[in-house]
Amino acid sequence: MLSISTGVAGTDMIQVLIPILGHAFWFATPENEWESLFFPYLPRWLTVSDKAVLKGFYEGQSTLYNIENIKAWIVPLASWSLLLMTLLLIMFCTNIIIKRQWIERERLSYPIAQIPMSITGSEGKGLFKDKMFWTGFAIASSIDIYNGIAYLLPTFPLFVVKYELSHLFTSKPWNSMGWTIVAFFPFAVGLGYLIPVDLAFSCWFFFFFSKVQRMIASVIGLHGFAGFPFIREQSFGAYIGICFFAVFIGRKHFKNVLQLIFGKSDVNISDARSYRLSILGIIGGWLFIIAFSLYAGMSFWAIISFFGIYFLLALGITRMRAELGVPAHDLHAMDPSVVITTAIGTRHIRPNNLTMFALFYSFNRAYRSHPMPHSLEGFKIAHQIGISESRMFLATILGGFIGIISAMWILVDGFYRLGALAKISGYAVSAFGREPFDRLQNWLFYPSTTNYPAVAFMGIGFVFTILLLTLRTRLIWWNLHPLGYALGDDYSMQWLWASLMLSWVIKRTVLKYGGVRLYRKTIPLFVGLILGEFVVGSFWGIIGIILNKPMYAFKYW
Repeated sequence: MLSISTGVAGTDMIQVLIPILGHAFWFATPENEWESLFFPYLPRWLTVSDKAVLKGFYEGQSTLYNIENIKAWIVPLASWSLLLMTLLLIMFCTNIIIKRQWIERERLSYPIAQIPMSITGSEGKGLFKDKMFWTGFAIASSIDIYNGIAYLLPTFPLFVVKYELSHLFTSKPWNSMGWTIVAFFPFAVGLGYLIPVDLAFSCWFFFFFSKVQRMIASVIGLHGFAGFPFIREQSFGAYIGICFFAVFIGRKHFKNVLQLIFGKSDVNISDARSYRLSILGIIGGWLFIIAFSLYAGMSFWAIISFFGIYFLLALGITRMRAELGVPAHDLHAMDPSVVITTAIGTRHIRPNNLTMFALFYSFNRAYRSHPMPHSLEGFKIAHQIGISESRMFLATILGGFIGIISAMWILVDGFYRLGALAKISGYAVSAFGREPFDRLQNWLFYPSTTNYPAVAFMGIGFVFTILLLTLRTRLIWWNLHPLGYALGDDYSMQWLWASLMLSWVIKRTVLKYGGVRLYRKTIPLFVGLILGEFVVGSFWGIIGIILNKPMYAFKYW
């Protein structure tokens, strides 16, 4: 429940949604021409348009709790809550359908789920008595305790291993690599030790592969030309390829589940009822999304295309986490609206569709805190310790509901008290509201046609991923994993690649000279690194809330 709640309340969902709702109306000027450009297409039941209401939201020293403000916010927040709950319903119902295939038949490892199970399970008592665990915990916690004190006392230097490399490469073609940073985080080293060796290797290998592509583009004179070498598009193709391959592997299971609609299937009787209810939930959810979006002014084809791509990405991300426990899956700047406008061109898409694409940016800016993999990891834990499927499903739905409602209330209330443009500082508030409408303005001012090279590189990413997956199934020694290809250029990977490389070196050395036995003995050390960083990091966050002042954050991106 906590993972689902914090996921929907996180940086890539509710925290993006709230700044969007009133941004266009507050920042519209005669110069940007927003009022004539897209105001007619903004549904008032999904946005807050009254500037008198927005004044307190942006300037602060006000309160949410007066009748005018509540009336202005209640309908948009309720409408978005219904849509987000419907998305969660579809994703969680999908998890019920895929869980038996992935958990029992394919026996995927779910590395991230192993951490809470190792703590709360029968081996948890042994873990807390293990000196290796407390050594790792002490290393990570000591670093964060010291840095927290140093943050408050600037005379002490921060112990942060972070080094920017870009200034070392100022001439061509090296400068085309772009922003490159070396950073080490104890929690990332710990996670990297738990994931398979080939994935840890592939993550940093394909990180450099993306840099090499940019350098080659510079050498041949195409760097920056119309997006070449289209690395983001390649990543999108990889995500979709992972999704399609997962469906292909489980095709027999999915065929049997679909046959339940017609009453003929080889599915066990004990599973049939949950599958039927899940299918009904998915169908009902899709009908609601279609009705919701049609009422908002979208075309039927745009609804099916947008949400079809969204759920394919969700399934691909969930597969990544279930199979290999990847520590990040952002896919910035390649949401369904970008894919559709790239493939069709904005010239051929009606303004009302483009406007809704901008509003749907609220849950598509990136996918770092995506709730679907959290839900499936919950089903894995439930399967392992004997919790009923129905109880876990209700817990995840309840967690999603609590996360949505509480995050909306806390954010809107906080903005009225502090001011979105006053005491609340930072990139997020201004960027989250600005980005979708700047993109929409660009779409409408500069109509485009199909970007054939970009579409081709989406296809290349898809085909290359299928090739890598095929080689992995046929060649035992093949070390390049397609998940590394999909994640190599993610924003989070810019920060994590060095930690994953370090954990790969350590794990490979341990396995080579100590074998599986030594590896298992050292796992508590790296679990300690993870927990030590998060426990002390949470402590500083709680202190910051109590004292109402900024505190040290170990994850500073």
